[in-house]
Amino acid sequence: MGRPVHAKGRQTRQAILDAALELFADNGYFGTSLRDIAASVGVRESGFYNYFESKEALFNTLLATERESAAEQLASFFAERNTDVRSMLERLTGLILDYFSEPRQQHLFRVLMSDGMRLAKEGRLDLIEKVTSGAAPFHDLMRRLIADGSLRPGDPEMVAAEFMGPLLLWRNRHAINPNDPLVLKRTAFIREHVTHFLQGAKAAAAERVRSGFRSTPFRSSRASTGRPRTRSKIVS
Repeated sequence: MGRPVHAKGRQTRQAILDAALELFADNGYFGTSLRDIAASVGVRESGFYNYFESKEALFNTLLATERESAAEQLASFFAERNTDVRSMLERLTGLILDYFSEPRQQHLFRVLMSDGMRLAKEGRLDLIEKVTSGAAPFHDLMRRLIADGSLRPGDPEMVAAEFMGPLLLWRNRHAINPNDPLVLKRTAFIREHVTHFLQGAKAAAAERVRSGFRSTPFRSSRASTGRPRTRSKIVS
């Protein structure tokens, strides 16, 4: 089904996308009908098919649109050649957290968390492809940092996964509780994340000594309870 060419048609199509995302986030993909979406926009259910072939096609369009948005937002960053690895990675972390915090991304994340596995098992969604489709620029970045000696030799894809893991944990905690101390203390999280990443991935440990940087452990509100702190594990 082609995109409407006239302005009103494009506006209606975008209204359908916006309404569907809201309803999917609130009621789940399976708990939202085409009738619900059409009624929210003020069009007949039959009129929906002037814009999308099915609810599945609509959902795939939402995923593709957000993927394109992410690529556009990060394109200029990946085109830069910053020699200060720490500041570059801190800036990248901030950009990613900004993206995760956008309302549309929060809605889409809720849908994927609630219904993504079922959609994948039913063959309606290639979940692995959806969550890894934007990884290539990150792999290229890590490959470049390894090649110029900024990071130790290793598999760029694994190094990128090590970098992204804590950010995905932040995203989950943000979705569960936006007032989580780890989420609220964003600047401290960014600084500590990059510090710990570089401690594990730096090509030369002596560089940390020369820099004179001392890491201050990030503490959540639980630290004051006197209970032992545990490190969260990311299961892939």
